[in-house]
Amino acid sequence: MARARLTELDLSYHAQGLPDRDTYLTVASTCLSDALPGDIISWAGVDPAKPTVIKMWHNEPEMYRIHDVFSAVIAEHPFMVHWQAHPDSEPVLRLSDCISDREFRSSRVYHELYVPVGSRYELAIMTAPDNPPTSGWGIRRSTQDFTEADLWYTCRLQPMLAVLDAVYPPFRIRQADRTHTDEARTRVGLTVRELDILTLLADGLSAQQIALLRRISVRTVRKHLENIYDKLDCHDRLLAVNKARQLGLLDS
Repeated sequence: MARARLTELDLSYHAQGLPDRDTYLTVASTCLSDALPGDIISWAGVDPAKPTVIKMWHNEPEMYRIHDVFSAVIAEHPFMVHWQAHPDSEPVLRLSDCISDREFRSSRVYHELYVPVGSRYELAIMTAPDNPPTSGWGIRRSTQDFTEADLWYTCRLQPMLAVLDAVYPPFRIRQADRTHTDEARTRVGLTVRELDILTLLADGLSAQQIALLRRISVRTVRKHLENIYDKLDCHDRLLAVNKARQLGLLDS
């Protein structure tokens, strides 16, 4: 019997409550590797205005030696060229959707970025298309391109990966010591779940995204938000988040 593929709810379960972003990236890459086998799995944060690579993470240490090369050729990369020319394009693409194999194999990007690590095909998963610096995952293979079924399946996972990228942000460090936060929560009268919902709200997640991440209904999320607003004596997201920061409930 064929093994069931990872679902977005499975991904949420495995990524819940992790201590930091590096741990999240390790867990998420393991999940992606199991779901979509590849030789190299990477996460990158890119500033498309320059463009330049700001931050990278790889499951394959060999990739780190070509970080400078990545920054040097990123403006010519087929994914970057495609998304800049077609900003409304799907957030999940294969290299072969952007450029012919013949053209790609004659490019500088291929020879300087792919040949040194023995890869030829890639599937990209954009997780922050509307919020530069843009970020996303890349899964590389050396011998076989990704199928239409792989593409369809990855499109199902992309919304959850986008939510998790907001929950474990690459450009902000969360507080290590949560003792004072728990004390503030007790003073205000928030439950652990309400503080969790409030934290996700501060990360920019919508009620629908919070429901997906925490595997609860949107109605339940909204009920939690009503309770949070009542306890903080606020009536909207912005005021609640600002007051929560002043009270020490959230990172500054």
